[in-house]
Amino acid sequence: MEKLARGLMLVDDIVLKLNLFVCSCLLLGAVVVAGLGVIFRFVLHDSLSWSDEVSAYLFVWLTCLGAAAGVKLRAHPEVRVLAERVPPAFAALLKDFTDCAILALGVVFVLYGTDMLALMGTETATSIPVSMVYPYLSIPVCGALLAFHSLMRILVSHLAPRAQTDAAMVEGVSEHL
Repeated sequence: MEKLARGLMLVDDIVLKLNLFVCSCLLLGAVVVAGLGVIFRFVLHDSLSWSDEVSAYLFVWLTCLGAAAGVKLRAHPEVRVLAERVPPAFAALLKDFTDCAILALGVVFVLYGTDMLALMGTETATSIPVSMVYPYLSIPVCGALLAFHSLMRILVSHLAPRAQTDAAMVEGVSEHL
């Protein structure tokens, strides 16, 4: 079972690293587009009509993918008062409950996000001829990543309870941040 858990951890880490690479590209793109918008507006006195909208859509994607990476890295704020004052067995149940709640939230994002995609099918962005499906696609993709990372954490914690997933994973990822 521990071999399976290690394989799941490896897949989970690969998905995280791909996600962080995409986040890096999105951040770079948003900075470049916003910078071009500023240069064109204040230096060349000829505003780009699309720079603000494209920057906003890149930031939406960055936020959604970054939230999923934050779930994997356990980087989101948490309240540990209850978990620190209960017996270890109950604390493990609380972690499972938290991961199940995040998994459920991810499923909600996927279900309702795909419904929103159907509604946006013919809409286009204001300043660029791009379907609004692409910005809204960030919601179900984020949900799928949330559900995936939560499910992997639940499976690994039950297949190999002694596996040190957090410390080893954060050390490996921090080199790439």
